[in-house]
Amino acid sequence: MISFKQHSPRPASPNLTSLLDVVFILLIFFVISAVVTVKGISMELPPAESSKPVSGKSMEIELHSNGDLFCDTKPVTLHDLSHRLRILAEKPFAMQPEHFLLKSAPQARVQQFISIVDVLRKHGFSNLVIVTNSKKAQQETEGNL
Repeated sequence: MISFKQHSPRPASPNLTSLLDVVFILLIFFVISAVVTVKGISMELPPAESSKPVSGKSMEIELHSNGDLFCDTKPVTLHDLSHRLRILAEKPFAMQPEHFLLKSAPQARVQQFISIVDVLRKHGFSNLVIVTNSKKAQQETEGNL
């Protein structure tokens, strides 16, 4: 007679492949949405009474109080900015920005600000907009504190 061994059944475990797929898709979604929502670098802008919104294609140039310079949220030096503007000046007018938005921190050195304006003028760009906070918006912000 042949004796058969009886195997004890293994406890059933759920298939985790589908669960892991969903977790990874959610992870990818949140990583991408977090990266997309970050626009610009936060900095305190000086207030002005005559602030008006600007629309159209623009290039942002930011000058921070520690002297750091950013062009469209990418760190640059004044030489790099001049090089970018020279290349931009060679492009057809329709491909150039309508405005150059200059955001300067209130504590930034005036000499650096003037150097940026000089570089823009040197390459033939005069459509400079100095970005400020409106007095009304600043008062509302201070009132909420």
